[in-house]
Amino acid sequence: MTLTVVIACAALVILIGVKRGRSGRAVADVALLVILFGMIAFIDLVLKQFIDTGSAAETVAVVIAGAFALDAVYGLMAPERQRRRDRRLRQLMQRRRA
Repeated sequence: MTLTVVIACAALVILIGVKRGRSGRAVADVALLVILFGMIAFIDLVLKQFIDTGSAAETVAVVIAGAFALDAVYGLMAPERQRRRDRRLRQLMQRRRA
């Protein structure tokens, strides 16, 4: 069940990215999602040695995947706000480099 939801969210991010003409950003988002899942799995593996984590890692993974999918849908519905956010992030990163 968890894997199905996560894959569906990743597919939704890619499909919306392709529709918006930003397939590179969609692939980068999915790559970031995979990295985050790896970190979640590693942390869960370490914590399981000491305490019973139950399905906390799966829950966190589904919430993060859902957040990425929701961000993609929001970008599709309100592209101008998404562009403003991207512009602010770009300016922030340029200030940090300088």
